[in-house]
Amino acid sequence: MKKPDETGNVRSQRALLRDYGIRPVKRRGQNFLVDGNLARAIARDVLALGDRVLELGAGGGALTTHILDAAKQLTAVEVDRKLCGLLQGEFGERNGFCLLEADLATLDWDEVLTAAGPRPVVAGNLPYVLTSTVLFALGRHHQQVAGGVFMVQKEVADRLASGPGSRDYGILSVVLGAVFDLRLVRTVSRSVFWPRPEVTSAIIELVPRETWDADLYERFLRTVKALFGHRRKTLATCLRRIHEIAPQELDEIFAEAAVEPANRPEQLTPADFRRLTLALPAGFGR
Repeated sequence: MKKPDETGNVRSQRALLRDYGIRPVKRRGQNFLVDGNLARAIARDVLALGDRVLELGAGGGALTTHILDAAKQLTAVEVDRKLCGLLQGEFGERNGFCLLEADLATLDWDEVLTAAGPRPVVAGNLPYVLTSTVLFALGRHHQQVAGGVFMVQKEVADRLASGPGSRDYGILSVVLGAVFDLRLVRTVSRSVFWPRPEVTSAIIELVPRETWDADLYERFLRTVKALFGHRRKTLATCLRRIHEIAPQELDEIFAEAAVEPANRPEQLTPADFRRLTLALPAGFGR
């Protein structure tokens, strides 16, 4: 729980930020969650997946305080020096709290996952410009996490939840769908943030459902990216003309993968892409 003020009352998120002289930094995409009820609800979502938590972009601690009430360990990552001061000042003496000053854009995932302990739940309110960076990293490290709960822009959540053949279906939909069950938990009003953003947000939950060998996952990722670079072309055209695979070899690849050559990449399920990855030469997409 947050430290009380001089009157003995627990400070609101806005009051806490004001007391530390902190205002949102636009270039960092800072929109602080100021609704305590929503913060508690998100904390429950996180803790339902596990009691070790890696919180990315902990900000003013709106979520941190509620997770710490029940977590065994919470490792918070924050890049803003003033916000780090707030987090250390408010939670530094709490059992199980660890603060890492680091930038999500250049995060050493192996290092922070080691610091967070075995199979943490990864959570956070993700800046739009770094959402893909974080989610791709989560996919690569799916073996090391118990799941993820994130606040993202609603349009991103819709893309992630989309299926084959839809306009929104893309690379992230495929690579995350291969190793996680993804659920849109709730839509979030703009009014719960300070300052109020121009877009609607949503909470998404990712629960691991399948463990992949790391080398296979990297091959799979290269295959998906290479083929989605030509998402409107048929697989046969893409592999024959662009990637220069001989017709006879193509026939064998499609037969082994049980994928129709006339399909387009945007029509394939994650399972289709996996079979195709295994059938293609190991160096494909390099």
